[in-house]
Amino acid sequence: MLGPDLARTLDLAAAAVRQARYVVALTGAGVSVESGIAPFRGPGGIWTKYGEPSPLDFKRFTADPRAWWESRVADERENRRPEWKDFERAQPNPAHIALARLELTGVLRHLITQNVDGLHARAGSRRITEIHGNRYRLRCLDCGERFPRHEFTFEQLPPRCPPCGGVLKFDTVMFGEPIPPDALRTARAEALRADCMLVVGTSAVVHPAAELPMLTRQNGGVIIEINPEESALTRACHLSLRGAAGVVTPELAALVEGVRD
Repeated sequence: MLGPDLARTLDLAAAAVRQARYVVALTGAGVSVESGIAPFRGPGGIWTKYGEPSPLDFKRFTADPRAWWESRVADERENRRPEWKDFERAQPNPAHIALARLELTGVLRHLITQNVDGLHARAGSRRITEIHGNRYRLRCLDCGERFPRHEFTFEQLPPRCPPCGGVLKFDTVMFGEPIPPDALRTARAEALRADCMLVVGTSAVVHPAAELPMLTRQNGGVIIEINPEESALTRACHLSLRGAAGVVTPELAALVEGVRD
């Protein structure tokens, strides 16, 4: 059962969403955590356990792609990072499903995610920008084309782009690697177009994602945060909904759609 303060704020948030012309969502690790995927930072985080990647990672990859790929393939074959199995087991949770439903009904126009797990697409979202990439895809460093990872056997390393022959890497963005220009352009354009942004399950401290809500706000848009705790973004938000994404997002979606008692 929702507390009275949250219920009142939910009513205000639903009214703001219904009045908006163009609603965009920005999601972060807090959404994936509720599907059983460990965060990168903080208690239980992958980087907390294994150490944060070096800022030279991308430079090392480009200097010797074959060596990087050989090490990564060995890691996966020997199961050196058991947390990777979390991605295989994870299923979309109610937050993913609620956001997909808002898109289906025409309320949500675009979804920008920092997550690399592909769960938004599996839940049914279609208009997605994955600014940190997708772990189930490979991306060509020359032409930028993306390919499903399962299409490659990795018998020859590094894998090569079928159309242009360029070196392929995981689509996920490495430390020291620029955000792919197409993803960054789309994310910024959507943030500027939005007159309402839902910020769900993110601390809003990692750039360039952290700048996106501010682009919407500076353009006169309303910022609605869904997060269990206060974040770096909270003071800039018009409304903050305190609670788990998997609980609060479906409640908000139901109110917007007018189906909640």
